[in-house]
Amino acid sequence: MEQLTYLVNWGKKKETAWSGTNYSLYKALTKYYDVHDINLKGNRWANAFLSKVLRIDGASIEYYRRHLLKKNLKDIKGNVFQFSEVLSDNDNRNTFMYVDNTVSYVNYLRTEKPDIFEVSAFQNTNSKIFEKREKEQDEYIRTCSGLFTMGHWLRNWLIEQGVPAEKIHAVGGGANVNTELILPTHKDHNKILFIGKDFKRKGGHITYEAFKLLRGKGHNVELYVIGPKTDPIEHPINGYHFIGQIPFSEEARYYNMCDIFCMPSYFEAYGLVFVEALTFGLPCIGRNCYEMPYFIQDGSSREHRDDATGLLLNHDDPQELASLMLRLLSDDTFSRNVIARRQQYIKDYSWDTVAERIVHIIG
Repeated sequence: MEQLTYLVNWGKKKETAWSGTNYSLYKALTKYYDVHDINLKGNRWANAFLSKVLRIDGASIEYYRRHLLKKNLKDIKGNVFQFSEVLSDNDNRNTFMYVDNTVSYVNYLRTEKPDIFEVSAFQNTNSKIFEKREKEQDEYIRTCSGLFTMGHWLRNWLIEQGVPAEKIHAVGGGANVNTELILPTHKDHNKILFIGKDFKRKGGHITYEAFKLLRGKGHNVELYVIGPKTDPIEHPINGYHFIGQIPFSEEARYYNMCDIFCMPSYFEAYGLVFVEALTFGLPCIGRNCYEMPYFIQDGSSREHRDDATGLLLNHDDPQELASLMLRLLSDDTFSRNVIARRQQYIKDYSWDTVAERIVHIIG
């Protein structure tokens, strides 16, 4: 079996690094390669000193640490799989990188879409460090053997920036759905589910405002919010339920209970939560950008109604969002379409399928 060097930051716990992505992909790739993993986790005391004493942000710490790592790993040969541009190609090795976003896109947001940048989770990063890293990452992408992106949107954007199409491969991501937790339950056609730790970035406030509009018009709708540590809504109206942070096994209860899923994110590098909601049978509302149009078959036009699995928000307008909510809640066609595709979601968005796509490229 051919060896694959796996450069990864396992963090505090292997199984939960990058929400389980690193470990899930590692396990899936072991079916095809003799995977030799190298933990790139930095010294926590040094990181604490840099962040708390010198007040250097995490992205800048990562930048400096990567330069030190390159010296220690320079003799690695063969195929290398990594999550940041630690090693580049040379005569003895081929390198591949798996990302959900790039530094160049973050800097694009900073200059071209400042409103989105301010809620992107990158707003506090050091701009000078990011400019330096963009040049290095762009050079890596230009010379590496291949770049694997989670989303189609990122692949398309990079091609628009001049990166050769044959260099970039959209391979998706795997959902952590336990299908044994999916239960056939009675639905009341009035329950909306929102899941997202970053309430503002994920479009939580516009979701709440749209919910309020429906309640104000006499519709007996309910909104369930999972993810934030503390309740982001002061003095909520009736029908609002703050659940907070809970394990995924407990989230299944709300997937089974609710009728639709709504998360109109302003910035979403990928968004596997949509796949999880769809797998549980919930039609989805997302924003018409990033990967959301690839997850959701939009039913806004009549000609797409027969296979629609949700609706896409085109404007930052609570009235528009409220109308989308009401339509999904009142039309069973969407839920029937979603349930009919369950096996497709399970297969297309599994880590085994992602690994198959990657192996096909690496060879």
